[in-house]
Amino acid sequence: MSTATETLAPMLQAQRQVIKAQALRPDIITLNTPTDYPKWGDDNLYPQRLLAAYAGSGTATVCAERKAQFIEGNGFTDTTFYRAVIDRAGGTIDSLLQPVANNTAYIEGWAVRVNINANGFPCEVLHQPKEQVRPYYPEANGVTRWVGLVRNPAAVAKRGATYASRSGLQKVPVYNPREKPEARLERIAAWENEKGEKIGLKGYPGEIYYWFQKRTGAYLHPRPLIDAVLDDVYSEPNLKRSRARDLDSGYSAQVMITEYGTDKPTPEVLEANNLKYGVFVGPDGSRILLQYALNKDQKPDVDTLQAPDASKRYVTDEDAIKQNIREAMQMPGVLLGREIAGKLGSLQELQDAVLYVQTLVVNSPQRAIERGFEAVFRDFQKADGSFPFRNLKDFSIQNLTLEQAAKLAGVPTESAPATPTAEDTPLNN
Repeated sequence: MSTATETLAPMLQAQRQVIKAQALRPDIITLNTPTDYPKWGDDNLYPQRLLAAYAGSGTATVCAERKAQFIEGNGFTDTTFYRAVIDRAGGTIDSLLQPVANNTAYIEGWAVRVNINANGFPCEVLHQPKEQVRPYYPEANGVTRWVGLVRNPAAVAKRGATYASRSGLQKVPVYNPREKPEARLERIAAWENEKGEKIGLKGYPGEIYYWFQKRTGAYLHPRPLIDAVLDDVYSEPNLKRSRARDLDSGYSAQVMITEYGTDKPTPEVLEANNLKYGVFVGPDGSRILLQYALNKDQKPDVDTLQAPDASKRYVTDEDAIKQNIREAMQMPGVLLGREIAGKLGSLQELQDAVLYVQTLVVNSPQRAIERGFEAVFRDFQKADGSFPFRNLKDFSIQNLTLEQAAKLAGVPTESAPATPTAEDTPLNN
């Protein structure tokens, strides 16, 4: 046994939990910018741009929120587990599940910060926004041992000492549930700050456990399916703004005015015509087109135009955009309240949609959360030295019932079919 381990060994016998200088929330400190840090997107701002796109699209936001509700379900099956307090602020496992499910729905990944006590066991678990997490490149054995937490990803992307002071990068170990507490304590005892000074447990930043949906082209960072329809996500708010402008201006120009005498009007002429014809423009007027020609009478010709009605085009364009987004998010329209309650076949459609989402859409992320929470909390140690979850048999998440899904979709509860039996409901294990 090494000297460091021998020194720390008596602490393993202690039944008292000690937390020293651990962050209550994921504060970001500045360390040197590493050269082995992979960017998330070409500009390292992919998750920030993605979340901004969600915020501008009502359809994408509603789909993501509905997906998060299905992932979270009714919380963990074991009521003792989900009510357990896991941080100094009094937060519970159930309150941690909600932001984890939300992160998973939006960017197909989640992370938590695991604080370690003086016995080498997890003693506090906090949500870590996945958009701040940048895993390092895997080592030769394929294991990723470090992650970077960033406050300013644009600065980190530039790399180099010049930008290190403003990058807001924190290098944090990845939590390994298979690591022995003695080995973990030995690492913590050797922990150094950016100046190379040993600070041990007092300055240890905790560890990060993270997960994301891996698929082709997404080996280091998530690449959500909505990425395929980002143009539609961006187009939805643009379409709304365009429609609002057209409503204010009568959809299109209804009058064309031709000024003869010159085809190169002076600035003075342009300013005079702006004053002369400006009365026609505005929310209560009509949009006009003004052109100039070399000859004809001084009196301008006024041509009445037939204004096309763009309202129908907006309806079809908007429907197509929303449909593309819903398909990419794998969220049936009936679960978003689009179908009318009582419509022939709608209740059966609701039941089919619920089973589809629970089986094919959220089953994989639910199981990842179950496995992750088991890995983090199996050796969780309370302040009294006890391990409350060592003998827990069930880390599963309960699915929403059909009645609860019906309420989310706006279908009257009394009209919904009976709750599916255990044989009908997809399992998460």
